[in-house]
Amino acid sequence: MQTSSGSVASRFYYRIGIHFILLEAEIRTEVLSEQVTYPLPFSPAWCAGLISLRGELYPIVDMHQVLQGQSFATTPQLLLIQHPRFPPIALTCDGYPRQLKLPAQDLDLQVGENLPGWIPHVLHHDSNTLLVADHGRLLRHLQRTQGS
Repeated sequence: MQTSSGSVASRFYYRIGIHFILLEAEIRTEVLSEQVTYPLPFSPAWCAGLISLRGELYPIVDMHQVLQGQSFATTPQLLLIQHPRFPPIALTCDGYPRQLKLPAQDLDLQVGENLPGWIPHVLHHDSNTLLVADHGRLLRHLQRTQGS
């Protein structure tokens, strides 16, 4: 996230409970509404089922389970993410993603404590802590745990 002095970076984030997850600039997203979720028996704990979208099936990552260790309590929003190195996948989240204008002085990455490996840094902006995610790392981890 390099910018010149005085410049502003425009980024998107989504919310999981009290956590704000910053999306990488290269990830494309699509908000999915009114999707039927199909349960998937014998799936890993992180898998909330499947959705069918434009003739394709996509797994749903229960981000509440991944980040907080418990499934979502209410019907979550679904966010389809398209990472440049992985097939598209749907994530649960609380509310629609929001755009954020980050001034250069707020772009100081800090190492967070007690965070999962796919969240290597945090940013502080407007008295909020943003978790700087590496969704590629998360997706690699989920691929390794599919048989679990």
